[in-house]
Amino acid sequence: MSLVVAEEEKQVHHLRSTLRSTGDRLDQEMRRAKQAESKAEFAELRARELTVRVSAAETGKRYAELDAERANEDIRRYQMRIESLEKQVTKLQADIRVLERQRNEADESASRARDTARKFQIELSKQQAKEKVIEEGPIYGRKKWFVTGHNEGWDAGHAEGFDDGREDGFEQGRQYGIQEGRESGFKQGRKMGWREGFENGREHGRHEERQLALHPLDEIDENDHKVSSDLAPCTYLIMSFAQPLPSPGLASGRRRPKNLPSLPPSAFSPPSTGTSDMFPLPPTPSALFPGEVIDAHLRSEALESAGLDLAGTEFAGAVLLLNDFSMPEGLQSSLTQNVRLLSVAVPFELSAIPSDYSDHSESSGIPQSLYTSYVASHEAPEARSQAIETLKWAFSNSRLVDIDVQSDIMSNVAKYEVFEDLLMKATTDLPGDRKVPIVLSNILPPPHDLSLPIVKLLANPSYRNYQAHSASLSLFPNLYVKFTPPMWNQTVPGPADPTSEMDQHREWKRKIKMFIGPVLEAFGYERIIFGTSPSFAAPSLLNPADWYALVRESFAELAVEQDAIDAIFSLNAKRIYGSP
Repeated sequence: MSLVVAEEEKQVHHLRSTLRSTGDRLDQEMRRAKQAESKAEFAELRARELTVRVSAAETGKRYAELDAERANEDIRRYQMRIESLEKQVTKLQADIRVLERQRNEADESASRARDTARKFQIELSKQQAKEKVIEEGPIYGRKKWFVTGHNEGWDAGHAEGFDDGREDGFEQGRQYGIQEGRESGFKQGRKMGWREGFENGREHGRHEERQLALHPLDEIDENDHKVSSDLAPCTYLIMSFAQPLPSPGLASGRRRPKNLPSLPPSAFSPPSTGTSDMFPLPPTPSALFPGEVIDAHLRSEALESAGLDLAGTEFAGAVLLLNDFSMPEGLQSSLTQNVRLLSVAVPFELSAIPSDYSDHSESSGIPQSLYTSYVASHEAPEARSQAIETLKWAFSNSRLVDIDVQSDIMSNVAKYEVFEDLLMKATTDLPGDRKVPIVLSNILPPPHDLSLPIVKLLANPSYRNYQAHSASLSLFPNLYVKFTPPMWNQTVPGPADPTSEMDQHREWKRKIKMFIGPVLEAFGYERIIFGTSPSFAAPSLLNPADWYALVRESFAELAVEQDAIDAIFSLNAKRIYGSP
């Protein structure tokens, strides 16, 4: 029984141990189940997260595909716009080429029009000169045949009086005739000797000229050419008096007892475009003075010497060129009693439109205008465009504009065309009722080399260009020219000994008269204004009276009338610079 009990207990212990191990294994399996469950939950959570990520990735992919499609559409649209713009650029380039061709054609047409206008102006001047010759021809004929009629009448009267008075006054007339015959013979012998000397000298001069012509033209003595140029205008007069007209009347071969009265040499001179309706009796140069003088170009530093020693001519006023925009207070009262300001000119630069300009005409009581300088730097395209705009401003804000031309436009064709184009564009848009006077200085006389002889100057291309450009500038109806001291790298000479033919004063007059002719013919004396101060590129004159004497004598020797002298020296300046 005990064994059974013991066996039972042993089994119970075994079962208990089995139960405990089973419980432990159950607990372990339960823990493993819980762990597997937690892992399954975590895996499910990760699966859900991955699903969300995949959904988001697919959504992003769809968005990316949409963005790519939109980008492709934008690219296609931009390509279409680029192609359209390229077509427009091609079309605009074609239009630009057409416009450039039209502009070139317009420039060529304008150039041809200017050439045509210049030719018409020259032909008009020639026609006017021909008409003037036709008008003065009868006067010349009357003077010429007056001499012939006078000779015939004298011969007839002398023969009749000689026959009637021979018996009554033979003895008395014999004594008187001997004395008068001596005088007449002396005069005729002197005349014959002068004629023979002239013929001998002329042959000698021709021989020397032929010898000189064998050498290069540059080696010809300048003084010989000056003498030849001085004698050439007188050859016609000398030959006219060396061989008097024969008389077709009575006693044509008879020796005359006394000299005949003669007309002035101008009666036998060919007509000149510089003479007036009173030809052939020009005024005497030494007695031709202006009634008054107005200095239309007076720099402020030369104010103290204004109006000094003008050979007794009244100094009526001046146009003063200021140094800046400001108007000095009491300017008129600070001047001497003999100097009156006709107008003042304030400066401005062509490189920019002034911003601080103001007109002081009303406050000062003196008319005000503008002046500027045109230099070679303004010929560049950009500078030229700005200069055109600045000149338009000046024409709109001033009643008169002075331009100091410091570029050689009168002898250089390219420089002149640039300047002419600038003036034309600056004046194109002006209203028809606003014709602002434009006054150019430093072109009469233009810059020049004094060492160039007159015989070479006449054939020099620069002088021919000067003639053509003067005629072209005269086509601007409101353009005037100032006669100011030139930039010739020499001081203006004073009046010299009148017996000297080679002094500097006479040489300056010869050159000045060469430059006066084309301008006087193109502009007339109504558009030439006298001034004593040179260009701002040169220093002021020490004695303006020397320049006045030089200009007055030059015009007087060109046989202009008194009204032309008065207009050039005062009336023209008074008309355009005076009070409006």
